[in-house]
Amino acid sequence: DGTVEFREADREFSLLLPNQTPLTMDSSTPFWETLRKDGVVRVDGAISHASGEALRKKIDVMLAESIVDVATFKVPRAFRFANVLEKACRWDLLLPFDDKIEEDGNGGSSDPIMTALDELLGEEGSIAPIIEETLGPDAILYELACLISDPESLRQEIHPDIVYSADSLPIVACFVSLQDVDDTMGPTVFLPGTATEFHHAAINGDPEATDAMLSSTPSVSNTLGLGDASLYNPMLLHAGGGNFSHRRRRLFYCTFLDPTKIDPSSDFNPGSIRPDLKMRDLSFGEIKGALGEWRKQCSAAAT
Repeated sequence: DGTVEFREADREFSLLLPNQTPLTMDSSTPFWETLRKDGVVRVDGAISHASGEALRKKIDVMLAESIVDVATFKVPRAFRFANVLEKACRWDLLLPFDDKIEEDGNGGSSDPIMTALDELLGEEGSIAPIIEETLGPDAILYELACLISDPESLRQEIHPDIVYSADSLPIVACFVSLQDVDDTMGPTVFLPGTATEFHHAAINGDPEATDAMLSSTPSVSNTLGLGDASLYNPMLLHAGGGNFSHRRRRLFYCTFLDPTKIDPSSDFNPGSIRPDLKMRDLSFGEIKGALGEWRKQCSAAAT
């Protein structure tokens, strides 16, 4: 009959919209300081356009293969996908960390995942200083995945990824866009400064308190360009938007856990990481070292 359902997530968005602005990069303050203060920071050009495009193509192939592998019981679902809010037309694809060399036709590396990770976390990595400054070299790899939202995926309700704790920054998450994202593609909306006990109580409280908090809290829309990144505290309130375009949105991401903090994963929310990779318990320092060795092997293979 043409009726459009007005969902709770849409109502929340309408409360946020009057105080919403785009998330922009501010290089006047160290990124790690902004991350600690606001809970979210933007880093433009975190990976190159070429690396982003190559990874985008690989992700699309991996998603198609993984859907078939799980449907045909070739691989357990937990080894390919994590749970995600509003599952229709949305996937949380788990990725490998494979430091073996794959040869392309020219004798170089053809692994876009490792290439992107090297540009992010390697010796000259764009976000490596932020991870080191906030969590230290012993930070543990907590997640490695790609969040994919297809057309007609629905807007999520405002939520944190982990419950509130007194630890100011137990985890840092880094999301990298694998295409330009405009407002029609469902960019993530963040509510800076909401990784607090008050804001968590308000979002889970009575509707009147929730509405009052949302109406008075500024928010930012994460309209990233290809290769741009946003880093955030998973305690921060946020939500993925609905994809009303005709284009797929892909966000490649990794998260790191402060090793001195309690692992917040549970059976209900184990974190978006392949079980075999989680068992490796890789630290940021180990990953940085592995990427360095991988890069040397790439150079040797290309000669």
